[in-house]
Amino acid sequence: MAEPPRSTARQIRLLWRNVRRAIGIAWKVEPGLTGRYVAASIVNAVLPVAIAWVGKQIVDSVVAAIDAPGHPTEDALTWVAVELGLILLTHTSGQYLGYASQLLRTRLALHVDAFIFEKTLSLSLKHFEDPKLMDVVERARKESSWRPLEMITQGLSLGRSVLTLTGYCALLLSFSVWAVLALLLASLPFLADTRFAAGQYAMRVRRTQDERRAYYLQQLLTADYHVKEIKLFALGSWLLGKHRALFERFYEEDREFARKRGAAVTVFGALSVLVFYGIYVVIVGQTAAGVITLGSMTLYLTVFRQGQRDFQGAMLSLARAYEDNLYMENLFELLAVESDDVARVTPAEAKLDASGPSITFEDVEFRYPGSDRTALSAIDLEIRAGETIALVGPNGAGKTSLIKLLVGLYPPTRGRVLIDGEDIASLDPGELRARIGVLFQDFVHYHFTVQENVGLGWMPEIDDRARAKEAAEMAGADATIEGLPDGYDAMLGRWFGGEELSVGQWQRLALARAFMRKSKILVLDEPTAALDAEGEHEIFERFAELKKDATAILITHRFSSVPMADRIVVLDDGRVVETGTHAELLAEGGLYARMWNLQAKSYLEAGVRTPS
Repeated sequence: MAEPPRSTARQIRLLWRNVRRAIGIAWKVEPGLTGRYVAASIVNAVLPVAIAWVGKQIVDSVVAAIDAPGHPTEDALTWVAVELGLILLTHTSGQYLGYASQLLRTRLALHVDAFIFEKTLSLSLKHFEDPKLMDVVERARKESSWRPLEMITQGLSLGRSVLTLTGYCALLLSFSVWAVLALLLASLPFLADTRFAAGQYAMRVRRTQDERRAYYLQQLLTADYHVKEIKLFALGSWLLGKHRALFERFYEEDREFARKRGAAVTVFGALSVLVFYGIYVVIVGQTAAGVITLGSMTLYLTVFRQGQRDFQGAMLSLARAYEDNLYMENLFELLAVESDDVARVTPAEAKLDASGPSITFEDVEFRYPGSDRTALSAIDLEIRAGETIALVGPNGAGKTSLIKLLVGLYPPTRGRVLIDGEDIASLDPGELRARIGVLFQDFVHYHFTVQENVGLGWMPEIDDRARAKEAAEMAGADATIEGLPDGYDAMLGRWFGGEELSVGQWQRLALARAFMRKSKILVLDEPTAALDAEGEHEIFERFAELKKDATAILITHRFSSVPMADRIVVLDDGRVVETGTHAELLAEGGLYARMWNLQAKSYLEAGVRTPS
């Protein structure tokens, strides 16, 4: 997690480094626009000094014309024309900066969001189960899409202010070195303000997890897929109370911080005003005594007032840039995380199996990252080429964990997983996953069209209607699709005004997505959990016909479909405890037989016929 750097020197080094990195991102995205933006910023920095100096020339020319009746007035008019040109140039460059800033903001937001999404796509599943990294992702996602331009803007603003102040200080030195020192003293409020930037960032870091919790509560209170249970159990007031409590605490923290910040800036602000008027008195006195001209008085007062504002602006830019820098560190911290799940082979490029391969788990042990509990232990399992096996066992036995290892979502803690004798650790993640069609129990409801929902199973042919129809027929989703007003072009889900499906219909679509892949390894995790008995029987009958020579793994708690498997593998407490056919395992009278008999008994009591 990014923390405020402690030393001032380190702060400046880090700030300068990240300003350059932010400009580098902008240059990569829009080199021409970024170059013009920087050039316009430099022009804007020089113009105020030039305008102040020209103002002195105007006043002195007017005074000279008044004091000497024959003195030409053209000089004063010429300087007025010069000032007009400089003012117009200031206006034009300022307008261009606003225009360029708006364009850069949009472009940078798009590209930085893409950087974040590309990075998260390149991370393995273990990173998504790390709360600290998820806090970093949350802060990067919320802030970093607009912070790069803010950092560039504040960095260039700081540079402009420094250039302008250098010119102002050079002009003030001709009056007195004390005027320059007074100018620095008059900017104390903003020096004080910079001290609060780190405190504000630290406060936001501390409550990142609570902000994620608040967002989660917002989702519970507003998302359509939660509303039934929330209404049924009357959870609304309780959830709203938790949400309100979080934001009340945020408000109290913000109020206390604003009070302290405001008090400090007010005190130092009063000191700043006193310093300015002290210099004001000195300059007016010198002018009245004839030591300096009226034009010089105008110049020094203008320069001092403008210099004070620019110095304050520089301090404000520094404070904001420092704050931006702290948030940008979240982005760079995220981007620095090692990408350990990068697919360099696209599905279209993957070498696919001609027939169902063999799958071997060789002395596999697995623990989830950050956990001491062994999820899988001493797994030695060979699935023959073209074989269909059923994985059964109690909840938490390790069935889904085994599949996560097969598809490369996690590496084994010990041992190897092989496909046709090749260790999957040596395969590119993209190639490995292109060879496997998977339906997970917690499948996604994509609020896209039907065609896209099915086509996402095989991206190279996402728009192939014939292939999607074939997959839908295999999954028994064709009747549902034909009943929709726009068929395969129908939008699904309520988020965008589409058709809402039942849980079982969504599951058939997810199953069609798995079949769309036409892979020779099929993994179905509870593929019929949301279907009735008739629908389940239909799916498995069709699956048995269409599986052909693929190697298939079925995970199910509903044993009515298990006998169709060539072999049944029983897991318990992370170990393989039984293997065999349905008849063999019933004859053994072990865990499988007990689970089968319990389920068969409940079916018989309900008057439902079970297959033998």
